[in-house]
Amino acid sequence: MSAPTNPDAVASLAQGCLNGRAALVTGGGSGIGRATAVLLARLGARVAVTGRREEQLAETVSIIEGSGGHALAVSCDVREPDEVDAMLDTVLAAFDGIDILVNNAGGQFVSPAEAISHKGFRAVTRLNLDATWYVSTQVAARSMIPNGYGKIASVTMTPRRGMPGMAHSSAARAAVESLTRTWAVEWAAKGIRTLAVAPGIVHTDAWERYGLEPDLTAKVVPMGSLQAADEVAAMIGFFASPAGDYITGQTFVVDGGLDLAGPGQSLTS
Repeated sequence: MSAPTNPDAVASLAQGCLNGRAALVTGGGSGIGRATAVLLARLGARVAVTGRREEQLAETVSIIEGSGGHALAVSCDVREPDEVDAMLDTVLAAFDGIDILVNNAGGQFVSPAEAISHKGFRAVTRLNLDATWYVSTQVAARSMIPNGYGKIASVTMTPRRGMPGMAHSSAARAAVESLTRTWAVEWAAKGIRTLAVAPGIVHTDAWERYGLEPDLTAKVVPMGSLQAADEVAAMIGFFASPAGDYITGQTFVVDGGLDLAGPGQSLTS
C-alpha cells in the first residue's frame, strides 16, 4: 500500500514565491522530506536533499527536475559531523548559500521506557537532536549569519503531553523545540527565523513498517484520518514563503487534534 498524498494541501502557495532562494532538506529521500523538497522546488527554490540512501535521494531529484525544478542530491549521515561538513561544502559550492534549512531527518523505535538501552537512547537522540543542532548551527554560521537571512524549520512530533513507547524520541523532539525558541531570540537580529513543526501520525512508507492498521490507528485522531506528508510540507512551505517572515521561535502543531485528545494506547498496542 503506497502512502497517501494530498496535493490540495499545497495548492494555495504561490509558484515563484521562493525564486532566488536555496534550500537544504535533510532526510529528503522519502516521506515528509521528499514532499517538502518537491514543494519548495515548485515554489521556485533550488533544493538540495541529503540522507543516507542515494537511490531515494536520486528519485527525489528526478521528481523535481521532471517538473522543471533545480535539485541536488548529496548523501550524508547527519549524525556524523565530518560528513555534515563535507555535505555543506558541496551544497554551498553549488548554491553559494542556504536560505532555508529543513531538519527532517529522524527516526525511532517503539519501546517501553524502561526497556530502552543506553545505546538505543543515544542512537535516537543523536539523530533527532544532536544532528539537528549541528546541521543548524553550521548552516547558520557558514551561510545565514553572514548573509543576514535564513529560515530554519525542524520537524518534531505530537502528541506533546506524552506518547507511550516514545520516551527517547519525545525527549529529543522537545529539546529541538527548546532550541528553536532559543535560536529565535539569539538570531533574530541576524535575520534568521526558526520554527518547529509538530505533525501527528503521518502515513508514510516508513510509518507502515510499524505494522499498525491505518484505519484502526486513525480512530485516535479527532479528525478521523491519518496525515499526509503533503500536509506537513504545506506548513513548512508557508513558513518558508514571505508569508512566514514575521514568525519565529514557535512550534506549530499540525496533528488533526491528536494533542488535544491525548495519546491512545492503541498507538503502541
